[in-house]
Amino acid sequence: MSSNKVSIFLTGATGYIGGSVLQRLLAHPNANNFEITALVRSAEKAKILNSQFGVKTVLGSLQDNEKLTQLVAAILRGLKQRRENTGDVPHFIHTSGTGEFIDDARGESVSEKVYSDLDIPTIEALPPSAPHRPVDLLVVAADAEGGYARTHIVMPSIVYGVATGPLVDAGVTNPHTIIVPIFVRGALRRGSVGVLDKGASRWGNVHIDDLADLYIRLLDAILEDPEKVSHGREGYFFADNGELSMREVLPSIADSLFALGRVSTRELVPYAPGEAGQYLVNEVLAGFLFTHSRTKGERARRELGWAPKHTAQDFLDGLRGEVEVLVGKEDAKAST
Repeated sequence: MSSNKVSIFLTGATGYIGGSVLQRLLAHPNANNFEITALVRSAEKAKILNSQFGVKTVLGSLQDNEKLTQLVAAILRGLKQRRENTGDVPHFIHTSGTGEFIDDARGESVSEKVYSDLDIPTIEALPPSAPHRPVDLLVVAADAEGGYARTHIVMPSIVYGVATGPLVDAGVTNPHTIIVPIFVRGALRRGSVGVLDKGASRWGNVHIDDLADLYIRLLDAILEDPEKVSHGREGYFFADNGELSMREVLPSIADSLFALGRVSTRELVPYAPGEAGQYLVNEVLAGFLFTHSRTKGERARRELGWAPKHTAQDFLDGLRGEVEVLVGKEDAKAST
């Protein structure tokens, strides 16, 4: 590894995934060689990151750009300018998601289609209107057509587990995933855990610690020998280690809430037509949660030696504790 400082610009540093990655960067054996700058929207959190963790910060927000595509386009313009000014080719690690591969079965039956991150023609055959796809196409084009950046796209499946560490303890980063809180909040309002159609939809899943490890392995590989790391049109890295259906996940949430006396039954109560969107943010997201997204992450295992430790059973086993924490937080918010 070069003795020169490595400049790292990180967005989402106070979020679930970004915060977990930042914690790994700060604990990295070569952390003293990193110059980390984080984009944050909270002046208070920016002060903590700078004073307690030595992280430079830029105040801003994803809300400063109405669409993610605009934010990514701005970052890519910056990378292009850096390439022109310095002659160095920067690397861009972008977070997408396996929601790009959803079908519209709505959980009626198990989809047989499983996508691999080694099957590039199938990925490229996806319609440009698929979720995440417009941004991913911008990222790939910056490498394949513009040539002013080496781009790598990490595509997590459902991420689970409660994040821990000094940034969480300091109140800087979010310790919770997105999907479990959506179901918990919806069930608390409804008085029961709902299911759309048959709930047979299957998604891959990955523990937050294993996902953070993938990012660090990718960074290490780039710093060690960038020529050995796939990028551009081949630079997709799926993150998954097993899969579950909503028919397996939701009963665990229902059991936990019933044990706490927060729902009237531990059985799943089907949503009436048009009802799911009232409790799961909106109808579009509700439909999204009950689709199939089946993937097989092979590239990170092959190129980076990524070996996730947590299994789908760990997802189920950890739900009770996570639900209890989430209910406590919802109660605390209601009492203020």
